[in-house]
Order: sequence, then C-alpha cells, then structure tokens
Amino acid sequence: MKPETKADAVWLAGLEICGFINFSEVARKYFGKTSQWLTQRLHGNEVNGRPAQFKPEEIATFATALKDMANKLNTAATRIEQTPE
Repeated sequence: MKPETKADAVWLAGLEICGFINFSEVARKYFGKTSQWLTQRLHGNEVNGRPAQFKPEEIATFATALKDMANKLNTAATRIEQTPE
C-alpha cells in the first residue's frame, strides 16, 4: 500500500510496527503522553466528538522516534556481530 497522505503514512507505519514496539514507551518517551493518546491518533478514534489526529509537529516527532529506534536496533545488531566469540 502506498500512502496518499501523511496521516496514511503514519497509520501504515504504526500498523507495520505494532507487533514488536511498545507504544506505551514510545508515547511516554517521545511525546510525554499515554499509550491511549498515541493509539487514538494512530487509529483516528473519536475524541470529544472528532477523530483524533496528529498535528504536523507530532507527525515529525513520530518519524524522528522511528528513526531513533531504528538507529538503536542497528547499533545493537552491529555490536552483537562485531563482538568476538
């Protein structure tokens, strides 16, 4: 699926990582919010009569968070590979 909007891209990213990422920790560490806050926006749940959605700066924060987690995973994998038996 090719996303047509930023909101679609964020939703797709959340869908792809939901099985192995702790959304509670992502919400707390990168947004200072609860996991409910994050999942409401990922799923567009109705909050106060309107669909919850990310603000443009929150979309940028989510992208930064994904890049940060990717860097940490790559660093950990490299460390394992480069450590002698």
